[in-house]
Amino acid sequence: MIISIRDLRFSYDNKNHEPIIEIPEWSVAAGEQIFLHGPSGSGKTTFLNIAGLLETYSAGRYFLDGNDVSGISDAARSRVRNEKIGFIFQGFNLIPDLSLFDNVDVPLRYRGFSSKERKQRIEQSLDTVGLSNRMRHLPAQLSGGQQQRVAIARALAGSPRFLLADEPTGNLDSKMANSVMTLLQEINQQGTTIVMVTHDPGLAAQAKRNIHVRDGQVSELHEVNTEHT
Repeated sequence: MIISIRDLRFSYDNKNHEPIIEIPEWSVAAGEQIFLHGPSGSGKTTFLNIAGLLETYSAGRYFLDGNDVSGISDAARSRVRNEKIGFIFQGFNLIPDLSLFDNVDVPLRYRGFSSKERKQRIEQSLDTVGLSNRMRHLPAQLSGGQQQRVAIARALAGSPRFLLADEPTGNLDSKMANSVMTLLQEINQQGTTIVMVTHDPGLAAQAKRNIHVRDGQVSELHEVNTEHT
């Protein structure tokens, strides 16, 4: 399993210490594509941040790629994130004054790859998303859909074990959103595990596994429940 969670509890520092996220057991196998959906404020993004080691939790065990990452140091968490997890955000999070090439290069520099290997990885990832001919352009010279493709290339360049995507099509029109989703489907079919948050039940219907999050509770769905999305 890429992800295995047991008896996990997360809560903000509130007076009653009521849990915001409570997960008795949950796992993700290599190569799966899983969609998280539910109403706003239900805990979807918090859950994704926990899976990505961006949030700490108050209790429970979390095994990532077979290793127990519960209670590890901040430095170790950062190292694991950089080596094993690719992040795709709704807002792209590209650096505006850097070229596409240099945007994809940023996380690779932290990994300590040689300049030759970084160049190879950057060119390959930009080719995967169909932007190898624009690698010297700035983000502002691209459409929203193209910028999201750069964000995907940046996530892929480090060869992560899995991708976490938080509403990756939320800022795109339907045509661009479909283009990005097609790309993510192709990446998943090549073996990359993807866990994605979405508000769109139509997108969620494309996944083999759907997880509904409501009031911090996580439940498996075999059919998309559109009542609260």
